[in-house]
Amino acid sequence: MLKHFTLSFFLGLFVLAASATDHAYGSTNKPNSPKETNIGGTIIADNKPIVGAVVYLLKDTGSHIVKTTLTDNDGKFNFTYLPEKFRIKVNALGYNDYISEVKTPGSDIAVILTPSDKSMSSVTVVSQRKLVEVKTDKTVINVDAAPTNIGTTALEVLEKAPGVVVDKDGNISMLGKAGVVIMIDGKPTYMSSADVANYLKSLSSNQLDQIELITQPSAKFDAAGNAGIINIKTKNNKPMGTNGSVGATYSQGVNRRLSLNGSLGYRKGKLNLFGSANYFDNMSFNQIDLSRNIRNVNTKDIVSVLKQSTTMGVHVKPFNTKFSLDYLASQNTSLGMSFSGNFNDNFFTLPTRMEVSNSSGVLQGVYNSNTQNAMSISNIIGNIYWKTKLDTTGRELTADLDYIRNSSDFKQEMSSYYYPQLNNPAETPYILKGINPSIINVYSAKVDYVHPFKKEGKLEAGLKASFVETDNNSAFKVLKNNNWEVDPRSNEFIYKENIYAAYVNGSKQWKKWGAQLGLRLENTIMNGNQVTTQQQFNRNLLQLFPTAFVSYKASDLSTFTINFGRRIDRPNYRDLNPFQLLLNPFTYNQGNPNLRPQFTNNAELGYSYKNGMITAKLGFSRTTDIITDIIRANDAEKVTYQTRENIASRDNINLSLGYNKSINSVITTGLFANIYQNKYKGLFNNEPLDEQYTSFSFNMNNQFKFKKGWSAELNGFYNHKNLLLAQAFIEPMWQIGFGISKQVFNNKGTIRLSARDIFFGQKVRINQQFQNLDSRFQQYADSRHVALSFTFRFAKNASNVVRRNGGASQEEQNRVGN
Repeated sequence: MLKHFTLSFFLGLFVLAASATDHAYGSTNKPNSPKETNIGGTIIADNKPIVGAVVYLLKDTGSHIVKTTLTDNDGKFNFTYLPEKFRIKVNALGYNDYISEVKTPGSDIAVILTPSDKSMSSVTVVSQRKLVEVKTDKTVINVDAAPTNIGTTALEVLEKAPGVVVDKDGNISMLGKAGVVIMIDGKPTYMSSADVANYLKSLSSNQLDQIELITQPSAKFDAAGNAGIINIKTKNNKPMGTNGSVGATYSQGVNRRLSLNGSLGYRKGKLNLFGSANYFDNMSFNQIDLSRNIRNVNTKDIVSVLKQSTTMGVHVKPFNTKFSLDYLASQNTSLGMSFSGNFNDNFFTLPTRMEVSNSSGVLQGVYNSNTQNAMSISNIIGNIYWKTKLDTTGRELTADLDYIRNSSDFKQEMSSYYYPQLNNPAETPYILKGINPSIINVYSAKVDYVHPFKKEGKLEAGLKASFVETDNNSAFKVLKNNNWEVDPRSNEFIYKENIYAAYVNGSKQWKKWGAQLGLRLENTIMNGNQVTTQQQFNRNLLQLFPTAFVSYKASDLSTFTINFGRRIDRPNYRDLNPFQLLLNPFTYNQGNPNLRPQFTNNAELGYSYKNGMITAKLGFSRTTDIITDIIRANDAEKVTYQTRENIASRDNINLSLGYNKSINSVITTGLFANIYQNKYKGLFNNEPLDEQYTSFSFNMNNQFKFKKGWSAELNGFYNHKNLLLAQAFIEPMWQIGFGISKQVFNNKGTIRLSARDIFFGQKVRINQQFQNLDSRFQQYADSRHVALSFTFRFAKNASNVVRRNGGASQEEQNRVGN
């Protein structure tokens, strides 16, 4: 009953929003509508019509795009527009850009383009793009603009992003706040934070085009992500004709990395095709040293001292592929489909040695264990979209259908031996083997409607529904008396979730003021079933998420903004499952079916000078029921395990400062600093938790552009000591990198050489003292690398056309667990 009521309510809300705008502003087909004027013309070059040239209709100032269209097979274009002064701008690959003087509606416009001396620049000279572009609603990072990004993974590229911090487990925070939603081409990754990290480690930087950092999304986006959204845009087909690239990268640290990639695009007339493939062979290691003092809960005296050392060898061999098709069915309607797949074979070994001593430091024994894990992961995302312009005023309707399937096959073998001081086995060895197949299916659909106002404004409305089904079956056996017996931790967990959403978002621009107000309604229905223990839970949440944005342009140089938004973070699917994942006999991870969503209220005050040359942002957020990682110790079994719990509220205050400027024709510099304070308050193990700490981070990037196709980069970051939670402090971590690149073969090829983490400063050290556990953790990985790459591009060029990104899924991918 509730489901039908919710769907009916959302549908009614959508219809009312659309009809209300028609009533308020009038349909263009009504007799009383102002008369429209056709603005048309022809684009010619070399005495021939130019097909597919991009034509922009601009305000008379030349700074505001009103409409965009493409020339037809005869080189003609046409706009239907209300009479006023305007300009025309034309962009066609291989020709110089054209922009007209101020015009008024009248006779047809004839444009003759002149050949460009840099006919390949928009395809091949990637070094001309700025590394960081600061916009009013987001910060954009152009990945190829940095030579040091070659030979790296997507996660390593994010480590250098302004205001972004990646911890030892690959968890990503932004401006001092955890809870970031990671999206790929406008679609969520449908994975938990740990699995997102593994996915980004398997994604080569060669596949990336841009990274968008959005700290305050509008109501059009899913409400998930209290710290905002990071959208990773992969490379896609832009120019017409046939074009493509092939490339290879070799990187050497302690171990080697090899990446091979290629892409091919074809666009002619109404059809646009694009495909790409990337193979990545990555060998790496992690050296982990952990010492723990386990204390008596009451007296706080040391009971046991554990010293553990693990060298993790990792071999990852992902294969990524992407295919898209777009078809222009008519001048106003387009449709298409896309497919992307990530197929990843992981193999890692964890030889571990743990020494156990008593409170006096006398050695009691040694555990030696070896764990071998093999995991095959496939993540498939399919999208079908349809988009149509309803009339010449810009009213637009789009629809998306997404299907996502994430499957994994995890196999584990573990053997552990205990030795007393005389090095003779005193116990029967602990030998375990297990399999953990997991399947997650996601079905998602959405409809979006856009209704422009007559004077620089618009109203947006939309509906979305998503359906998630997960089945996680864990089967473990232990060897006892030469017989394999079922281990008690074996279980099957089935989870189903439906989310229904509707939103309305309106924006308006005046001379100096701009405003945007939005409201999103989300209804979440959750059902979990622990098959083995017959434990079940059913939850139903109906929540409103308002957003508000106001901007003021004080002058041509200065702009102020203020915004507010409410966000939600739902537990990851895997984190709701009480399944235990063993790293070794005395360390494991365990889920928690009692997790609740966390909610955040965000407010930001921003300032921009000279279109982002200098930026400043002051933010405050309050998060309730924080979902966080907790480390607990079991003294009797000498075991430490990690789980997730809702334990506290958090207040975050952050101040970020940015500077991006081309100093001269050679040097462009970018500096970013973020100062933030996190304050936690709540209960942990029935004891009050009241902690706060102020920290900061700093990013630097300098680009150098020389003659004859040479360019270089010097970058680095520093993350100061920071409070994780419950008296756990992560010590400072930093990195310096350098790279050079050279355009070759008439700008069709690029050679890059880079060095990353030159001084090996990216080491993780964590100290914790809380309740009955003192721990000291140190980890260093194969982060220092030298990489060499070569990319060759080919194209038969015309004009640029960018494929539409974004689909029905906006949040669910970030919550899959593997």
